[in-house]
Amino acid sequence: MPHPDRLHNWFGLAFGYRLNGAGGGTPIGWADLVETAPAAQTWVHLDLRHPNAHRWLREDSALDPLTLEALSTLTAGPRLASGGEGLLLVLKGIDQRSTAALGDMVTVRLWTDGRRLITCQRGRVRAIEDLHAALRRGMGPAGIGTVVAELADGLMTHIDDVLEELQAATRRLGQAGNRARHPENLVAELATLRRRMILMRFHLTPQRRALAQLAAVRHPWIDADARHLVREIADRCHHAAEGLAAAGEITAITQDEILQRSSETTERRVYSLTVITAIFLPLSFATGLLGVNLAGIPDANDPLAFLILCLFLLLVALVQLWLLRRKGWF
Repeated sequence: MPHPDRLHNWFGLAFGYRLNGAGGGTPIGWADLVETAPAAQTWVHLDLRHPNAHRWLREDSALDPLTLEALSTLTAGPRLASGGEGLLLVLKGIDQRSTAALGDMVTVRLWTDGRRLITCQRGRVRAIEDLHAALRRGMGPAGIGTVVAELADGLMTHIDDVLEELQAATRRLGQAGNRARHPENLVAELATLRRRMILMRFHLTPQRRALAQLAAVRHPWIDADARHLVREIADRCHHAAEGLAAAGEITAITQDEILQRSSETTERRVYSLTVITAIFLPLSFATGLLGVNLAGIPDANDPLAFLILCLFLLLVALVQLWLLRRKGWF
């Protein structure tokens, strides 16, 4: 039971509800979380940024150490672990904050035995906030199974929009690469997009498996409607992962095209410099030889010598151009 001197401290408990089975519930606080088998279904949502949440999990939740570690760890990938009547589920979802980068994902950890539902987060999650607001209006989930299904649905709501934005960003960068003076900057942006796509696919693939397993789990608190919704979300994860794979391939092709164009541009510039060097090398040799500060330079006092030299060098340059053209250098 929570110690009396910290019952008044609400930090760490984002919210708690006793579900009434009709879309609403009764708000509860730390003092109400003394039963490990409450009479009514209870949803407790913890903010792991505060030590009170960790303290309650450790001392008062009656969860086993492995479950506690899974709920509080900093890094966790999507998975489902079922043991006895308890079920541990870790889900990833699209971060809907205005400050979030495209494709950023948030993590939600939850454990339930059908009577208690404990969810944990380390920041704001819009899907949970929407469910909380619906419960306050009396239009929320009726039971724990519906909470879990609608939470998974809320986390995946904007995945299609993110896919479209990623593909649009790829097309925009590809078009910009045709006229960019510094395509290496675009290549860096495309590499960032590819990393985000790979990371999203890395999470969505195991999430599909976890949701498929959840839909197959036979617990009485998961009704037929919730199972059907979970299956749909699992299919959505599968299609999203395939879409990310296709978008990643398009990004790779676009990146290769930009690199190829950049390489061709560089090669043309190097080739032009090589031709210019080949033309001016003998001219530089002739002028350097005649410019030595030694006696005996021919026609040094002839007023027409400079003009004759210029005409000679021009002739040499024209002959070189003719030879290079004949050999197909340009």
